[in-house]
Amino acid sequence: MPPTAKDTHPLALFSLVPTSNRARAAVDHPENSHLVSRITDDPDHPGDDQRGLDIGVFIGSKSRYTLATIGRCGDITVEGAGISRIQCSFEINEDNKTEIMLQDRSTNKSTQFFGTKAMPFELGRPHRRVLVDKHVNLEFGFGGVGCDLYRFRIVWHNRGKLMADLCIDYREDNPRQTRTVLDEPPTIEPSRRTTRVHTPGNPERIRYSYREMIGSGGFGEVWKVANVDSGEYLAVKRVKRPHLQSYNHVLLKREVETLSRICHHQRNVIEYKSAVWADEHFEIFMAFRPGNVEDLIRRDFFIKKRTAGDAFVHQMLQALDYLASESIIHRDIKPENILYSPMPDGGLLYQLADFGLANIVADARTFAGSRLYMAPELENSPDSPQTPKMDVWSLFVTLAYALNGAGFRQKPLHNTPLRIKAIQEAANEFRPLRDMAHVDPRERATAGDMLL
Repeated sequence: MPPTAKDTHPLALFSLVPTSNRARAAVDHPENSHLVSRITDDPDHPGDDQRGLDIGVFIGSKSRYTLATIGRCGDITVEGAGISRIQCSFEINEDNKTEIMLQDRSTNKSTQFFGTKAMPFELGRPHRRVLVDKHVNLEFGFGGVGCDLYRFRIVWHNRGKLMADLCIDYREDNPRQTRTVLDEPPTIEPSRRTTRVHTPGNPERIRYSYREMIGSGGFGEVWKVANVDSGEYLAVKRVKRPHLQSYNHVLLKREVETLSRICHHQRNVIEYKSAVWADEHFEIFMAFRPGNVEDLIRRDFFIKKRTAGDAFVHQMLQALDYLASESIIHRDIKPENILYSPMPDGGLLYQLADFGLANIVADARTFAGSRLYMAPELENSPDSPQTPKMDVWSLFVTLAYALNGAGFRQKPLHNTPLRIKAIQEAANEFRPLRDMAHVDPRERATAGDMLL
């Protein structure tokens, strides 16, 4: 007799609704009765009273980051000679503790995703583990030649901001008697050779699911995305495909070439992952960071914690010194282009981003950058050769703005003479750094000078 269905568990992140006869038998299995609930919030079947298996941290899996295992020895019992002791499992991403992955742990790789929103396991990927969320990978199956003897739909529940990391330490006792893998007979391999449903993959291609837009402008959009094959967060800049040899094409080419050359050699430069043409867009993938220095300034972070400015300027000087050693000028140093992330010691790691305007020193002659942070030589003599000392000036202005040195933010800054006057007054307040703010670039310190 099928177990009586109860309301969905309050800590269930999602439920598995059976779509095949064997999957329905798994829901009816007496050892799974404690997980069976009525599913009334399925967007694809509104109003239907369905039964499914609740998945959440309440299940009590042995691993801290495992929501539930499925198999002959799993938290969810599934019987069958071709089913592995642990066929697959739902795992919390250990880095962000938010994203959920399905891992194929079967001995014969017989787990797969189906449907129009599937981003299935692919050959050539280092792990058989992919993201599941409300947008991708909503139907999966396992067992048999077609990996479809047991098929389930994943129905997500609206839990607001309830995330796995809020309850990762919470475990309820599993009412079943605990079993170990050694208690079970080994998986019986199929008696004939089977051809599994495998998708050929390109390991270099980043598959992703959107999370939120974090920036937009004339260049296009920047999105926070989740990497389908790792669960990590990335930032992807999506730019409409520019005409070949157009100015925007040059900027994109320059950004990719610059980042790919330098990002792995200096930790204060944002990590570049890859770039690819996708339909009518060009996509640049970079490491995701939770915010930029402008966000910190809005919260008065540097004013409330004055010593934070020391770490900030030191890290950025290290980045600029490295760029100078590579004969690169960033040309757009400003708070919005400096990202941050928390470090284990409680401090912040600052990283330069947005290298679209970067130039090799020998070629740098065009007008570029944000006017408030622009070095005076660029405004006064835009056709003269440019040097990395431009970035040193811009970094000092960024610091003056962040710390509101000598009331910098409250002063009139609408033309070049007024900006220079305000910057010089801030330099008098920050005397150890005043060599960064010399109007004459010949007298201005380099980043390397300031690090001595």
